[in-house]
Order: sequence, then structure tokens, then C-alpha cells
Amino acid sequence: MESPTQANPNNVQRQLAIFDVVRRAPGKSLPQIKAMLTKAFADRGLSRQPGAWLDAVASEAAYGKPYLIDLPAAVAANSIAAAPDPEVEDDLRKRGILRRSENSTGSQHPTPAATKTTDEGEESGHPTTPVAEARNKRDAAHPRRASDTSTRPARRLIASALLIALAAAAVGVGLRQRRGRPTSPTLAVGACR
Repeated sequence: MESPTQANPNNVQRQLAIFDVVRRAPGKSLPQIKAMLTKAFADRGLSRQPGAWLDAVASEAAYGKPYLIDLPAAVAANSIAAAPDPEVEDDLRKRGILRRSENSTGSQHPTPAATKTTDEGEESGHPTTPVAEARNKRDAAHPRRASDTSTRPARRLIASALLIALAAAAVGVGLRQRRGRPTSPTLAVGACR
């Protein structure tokens, strides 16, 4: 079996810069995030990145998600500074444990010591981590908190749809007023008298 791909040092530095910008991105506009990324890359002595790629990375950062350059770089960067998104950080930590077990045992599967047991007593094959254990205990104590993370994307989608509908209605009212047409049925009835 060939050994796992080693992380490119420049990609690890890019990934660390992305993690840093994602932590500072909440509330910032896309152009501001792109400028933050460009500065973070320059501060680390990295070359300028293509515009389309920078747009993709900035878009992910705007949603609080770190763009992952490649798995080896992301795992290496996560071992230096934890990923800003807890789910990504947990996944990268698990993959890092799996990669270390592959290196030490020559196997592609985690060792029995690195697996966890489900409530039904079956081994899941996923490595356990202190972060994952703490999150599982927290979610068990607060079941609503665990379900809140699964509804966030749906809530964002609904909020976006409502904002778009509101904007469309405002544009429609503005156009009707500009053309001198009434904007409500009560005005139309009163205008006929």
C-alpha cells in the first residue's frame, strides 16, 4: 500500500490563512472578505490566486465555512489551528486519526482502539475525539441544540426567499406609483368616484 499523500507546505499555509479569514468574516461583505484573503495570502508569502478561485473561497467564508484546498493540507492545517467550523474541524480530526492509524498499521481502516461503539453496541468505524465526545454529551443534554444545526440551512433558505419576495413587491409598488397607477384596491375604488 502506498503511503498517504504528504501535505504541500504552501497549501497548508493557504489553508491556515483561509481558517483565519473565516473566523474574522462574519458580518463582512464579499469584497471585504476577498481583500482579507488576498492580504492573508500575501502576509504568508503566497502567490496571488485566480479571481474565480478567490470568489469561491470568499463565498464559502461568507457562510462561515472554510474552503478546503485538499485533504492533506486541511488535516495538517487543522492540527496546527482548529478549523473554524466545528463540523469541519471534527471531520478533519477524524481523518487525521485515520491517516495516522494508516501510517502506523499499514491498514486503511481504523484500529479497534480508534473506533467508537454506537448505542446499539455496533462499532461505527469512526474515530472518537475529545471534541466529538464533548459535543455528543452537550447534544444529549440539550436535544434541541443538536437539531438546531440541521434546520439552519432551511431557515436561511426561507429567509432568503422572503427577502426576495419583499424586494420584488417593493419594486412592483415603486413601478406602479411611477406610472401613476393606484397601489391598493381601496385606492382604485376611491379613484372611480
